[in-house]
Amino acid sequence: MKRLGIYYATACYRSPDGEYFTSSGLGRYLTAITLSFDLDVVLAAPVTLEKRGHLSYPINGARVQVYELPYFERFEEARKVRCELTLRLKGFLREYRCDVLWIRYPGAYGSVLWREAKRDKVPCFFEIVGDPVAVLKRTKRLHPVKKWIALGVAKWHEFEVERMIQTTPAVAVSRFLRQRYSTRANLHNILTMPCGSLQEEDFYFREDTCATSPYRVLSVARLDHAKSLHTLIDAASILQRRGVPIRLDIVGSGPERDFLIQRAERMLSHGSWCFHGGIDDAQLHEIYCSSDIFVLPSIHEGLGRVYYEAMARGLPVVATWTDGIVDVVLDGVTGILVPPDNPVAVAQAIETIVCKPSLRRRLIRNGYPNAHRFLASDFVQALLTWAGEALGVDIPNTGGGASHAGYR
Repeated sequence: MKRLGIYYATACYRSPDGEYFTSSGLGRYLTAITLSFDLDVVLAAPVTLEKRGHLSYPINGARVQVYELPYFERFEEARKVRCELTLRLKGFLREYRCDVLWIRYPGAYGSVLWREAKRDKVPCFFEIVGDPVAVLKRTKRLHPVKKWIALGVAKWHEFEVERMIQTTPAVAVSRFLRQRYSTRANLHNILTMPCGSLQEEDFYFREDTCATSPYRVLSVARLDHAKSLHTLIDAASILQRRGVPIRLDIVGSGPERDFLIQRAERMLSHGSWCFHGGIDDAQLHEIYCSSDIFVLPSIHEGLGRVYYEAMARGLPVVATWTDGIVDVVLDGVTGILVPPDNPVAVAQAIETIVCKPSLRRRLIRNGYPNAHRFLASDFVQALLTWAGEALGVDIPNTGGGASHAGYR
């Protein structure tokens, strides 16, 4: 059986009995691969022994082996384990001979693995899902010297990826990212293919929300500066001062949790907000289905998975008019787009959805077919079928032909 190697910087949790669990998005991709392709999979990923709420999706150990990397969640943390991480990446293809290698970027020191693949003549491709330079440029709460150093490192990695794409085929998950990483020298080798992680059972059909107050506003995100959740808290405060009954639910964990809780305590009515931390798929589905409006005012998203997750549960969406988000949220069609870093605009969009039932129902109705474009099975079929063609490798497919509708 052929073997697919994957370097995915999303972490895994190893339980005391040796079972592995990962994030919902990565776990769903792995499930779709093993169902649709006759492949063994080896996943190179950071591993923690500490149980975390967002790492709860079980990995099928019969078909997927985990090659453990030192634990990190973000590139800044990866620098602290750089020596061990690069050694492990260098050893990956020596320990597991792969027929195809999938490298996801941003992924700390992925160029190390790419060079090993080139040396060993292992066919490989990139999936580009984010732009660290864009995030850093828009970050305000970072010491100027640290920001300058981080930007320098990010720009060097960006240049390196652009150079690698000259000889290595790549997909970008949004038009913004394709434009961002395209150069005259690599334009022939990069295309757009929106990624999806939905399953049919995720869809929850309804005609309307906001039937009773307080209106439940939901956000699901990693609690870091790129998600700009302080903007959402400020917007909820504006609405409460106007007398609009709002309850704010925030799902996720991350480095800004304490900062955001302090801001909510200071600005929002007592008992009108809750930070749920990391939760599993079943709990997340339940909270999606019990909410009225979904809001995430990010300053950057490579695509924005949570927006189509919300649409699949019948939620009207408020998002920012920036980067890959516009490939998911169609302004006035499946959601309302506002400028980033603008709590007044976010508050106005939420109030518009609350006060205009016909608009709200239209956004909900249009959201379902839009979300259906982002099924995990369709994405994996399209991605690996394209990779086989681009690399000249036969990847045994057991799940039927893939649609090429996502290619651009």
